[in-house]
This record gives sequence, C-alpha cells and structure tokens, in this order.
Amino acid sequence: MRIKLWQVAVFGYGILYFLLACAMEAENFQQSYPMVYVLLSMLAQTLVVCGVFLFALDAGAEFARVWRWLFPLLVIEVLVGVGFDATAPAEQNASLGFEWLENALFGLWFMAPAYYFNFRVARYRS
Repeated sequence: MRIKLWQVAVFGYGILYFLLACAMEAENFQQSYPMVYVLLSMLAQTLVVCGVFLFALDAGAEFARVWRWLFPLLVIEVLVGVGFDATAPAEQNASLGFEWLENALFGLWFMAPAYYFNFRVARYRS
C-alpha cells in the first residue's frame, strides 16, 4: 500500500485535531461542565478522530454501516457543546464579547473537515 500526500495531510490534521480536542476537553472539565457531558464529549471526539483516520486509510464500506448511525450523534454533540459554551460560562462570555463569537466560529471552521471526513466514511451517497 502506497501512502499518498493527501493521506499524510489528513493524518497530520487528525493528530492536530486530537491534540486540540484533548485541550478542549480539559478546559470543559475545568469549567465545571457536567461530568456526563464531558465523558460523552470525550468519546465523541475520539470517534471523530477515528473517522478522520479511517478516511485517510480509505476505509471500506464495512465501516459505513456504523458511521451512518454514529455521524448524526457526533453532530448533535457539537451542537450541545456550542450550547454549553454559549450558556454555561455566561459571565465569562459576557466579558469576552465579540472575541467569544470569533473563537466559536474558528472552532467550527477548524472542525468542519473532520466532520466532512466522517460524513464520507458513512458513505451516505453510495
């Protein structure tokens, strides 16, 4: 099996995504988010990283069945996370003002490729 340049780039992105997801989960824990949410979010982010690596490995259709039901749950986790970020530390967000919104938008922009890769692993259009 010969690894192509795009696969190396996706692996690199997956590693960077994993490191940033770890930092995000540590911050969620420090901000006293509910422990159930933090644990489920950690699991979801781990699965997102697995999906990125599966995409880079050009995983076969055998993963699509699992990812077809898993992908919507991963998207729901992101939406719940944005909701927690917007409401849980309300006093902190109020002091940050527009900077908080910029950070949230950057986070969503950075996560978009990971979720696209997971969508492709699910093979909804195949």
